[in-house]
Amino acid sequence: MKMYFKYLSIQMKSAFEYRGSMVFSMISSALTTVATFFGILCLFERFNTIGGYTINQVLITYSIVTFSFAFSECFFRGFDQFDKLVRNGELDRLLIRPRSIFLQVLGFKTEWNKLGRMVFSGGIIIYALIAANIEWTLLKAVVIALMIVGTVVMFAGIFLIFSSVSIFTVEGVEAVNIITNGGRDLCYYPLDIYANFFKKFFTFVIPFACINYLPLRFVLGFENTGIFHALSPLLSIVFFGICYLIFQWSLTKYKSTGN
Repeated sequence: MKMYFKYLSIQMKSAFEYRGSMVFSMISSALTTVATFFGILCLFERFNTIGGYTINQVLITYSIVTFSFAFSECFFRGFDQFDKLVRNGELDRLLIRPRSIFLQVLGFKTEWNKLGRMVFSGGIIIYALIAANIEWTLLKAVVIALMIVGTVVMFAGIFLIFSSVSIFTVEGVEAVNIITNGGRDLCYYPLDIYANFFKKFFTFVIPFACINYLPLRFVLGFENTGIFHALSPLLSIVFFGICYLIFQWSLTKYKSTGN
């Protein structure tokens, strides 16, 4: 981990070398979140509830997903841009170093401008949790923390899948963005407002429900919820482990770019 923090230090010094540019980049990043936020406000201006959820309850899922996705983009950006490492031959150089390829790619790229989006969405998390009138217990507070961490881990796992696909083709990786960006947008709202097919797919194939829909119902005090709903974000660790194994397997199939 000492090596990783060294990577972070170098990336931060580089990013903040031009502070004015970084500040404007952070503001620009935050504004994209503001636009989506006002879209949700306009939706609830027309409809008082959606699928039985109030605006403050929906803002919990929206803000947690937005914060966690921005966090993943900031610190796992190397995997999100893995196809570029393959295409320009940089991966060959990383593989011959006597260090973990996972650690090297993890520290290869850090986008600090995503901090603007994280700050804005973090503020919405605090507001939504207060305004939703939740009957708080220690377990519910832990579940909220697990939702945030689980969502970060989930998107990090998807970025690993993106990297694995890049080993075999750098032309078809846009299809993975359907899962990353599409999954992020899908999780802005509780999953039970969607058709059954989407609920099942994003529960048993890509388990977004485990870090969004199921724990949210427990926190809000819905009926027929229990300890499984509360601890379901922990399944994101299993998902990440599977994605990591796929990533390691894909590296064994890498044949070099010949550079």
